[in-house]
Amino acid sequence: MGEERYRFHDLVRDHAARRGEAEDRHADRAAAVRRVVGWHLGFAAAADLRVIPGRWRLGPAYARLVPPPDRDSMHHPVGRLALAELRAERENLAAAVRAAEHHGFDELAWQLCEAMWGLHLRLGFHEQWVETHLKGVAAARRSAAEFGDPRAEGRVLVQLAFAHMGLESWAEAEEALLNAAAADERAGHHRGQASAVEALGLLRLKQWRYPEAQRNFEDARRVLGRIRPGDDGAADVPRALALLDHHTGRALRGQERYGEAVRRLHEALAHFRALPEPDLYNEGRVYMSLGETHLDAGDAEAARVCLDEAIATMGREGAELQHADAAEMRARCARALGDPAAEAGDLRTAVALYETAGDEASVGRVRARLAELEVA
Repeated sequence: MGEERYRFHDLVRDHAARRGEAEDRHADRAAAVRRVVGWHLGFAAAADLRVIPGRWRLGPAYARLVPPPDRDSMHHPVGRLALAELRAERENLAAAVRAAEHHGFDELAWQLCEAMWGLHLRLGFHEQWVETHLKGVAAARRSAAEFGDPRAEGRVLVQLAFAHMGLESWAEAEEALLNAAAADERAGHHRGQASAVEALGLLRLKQWRYPEAQRNFEDARRVLGRIRPGDDGAADVPRALALLDHHTGRALRGQERYGEAVRRLHEALAHFRALPEPDLYNEGRVYMSLGETHLDAGDAEAARVCLDEAIATMGREGAELQHADAAEMRARCARALGDPAAEAGDLRTAVALYETAGDEASVGRVRARLAELEVA
């Protein structure tokens, strides 16, 4: 039942728990829980590596994993399949975080959060995201105090901030990002600090504070400049700079500097394509930004061409939230071109994808526009 899963009745589970407490030693129960949590961490890390092979990561769970070959081939949809696997296990992964916290396995708890980045970034489930990552932040802090990885706190805080942004909880997101930047600065982790400052710029984009966002992206670029060959995070610098080009293009669009925005976005696209490890997802995101820029500049036809490419890419990648955003944006193109049938079709696509991701706010917004079209 529910995603082809078998579930025990609550009474059966309660009875099993009581029998376990009565018959099993605490050490045996803890060892069993650790094995189960460890399995889920290994599973999630391997799947996450297939979803986003090129990103930088923390934690020993990734130490012996190797990215899949032929990641850029449409005939090898490994990322989409891995994302489906993570979706199917998402409730168990959240339960694993709770179990790790309960038994004091802090190093496993925060690593599980790190391993769920691809799942939540691509598919949402923001309430679960906040719940697990609040636990992950606390676990990372405790772990660092006991000779754990001091970089973990900032990493999980940045991920928590993205969850808050998805729920439009701006104050909570800003607090998490400022804490993340401070934690990474204390740890001397330039790559993590740059990510926190970059994410603060993304928050400013969502708040329509475009000049501030651009300054954040410039600050993040300066932090990246402190990373020398061989330093922690050095291998990810080219990808990080491509991301900043993309974000800067978005900030320029928000300031109505459309020509500069298009040039910067094309630079970002070229940089992503030059990476040794393909990043098709972020290429698709750049096409979304190009579409939005052309649309704001009044060229709906050019916008639709870019959004067609973005939708095709997000569909192949299984990135449902971004696919939905691109479909909703393409509906704006149809409206500008006076094509209500095409607009309604794109809006229905967006609604279905937002529903799958549990994004109720977006579902309500798109349904309201569909209702306006039906009345007209």
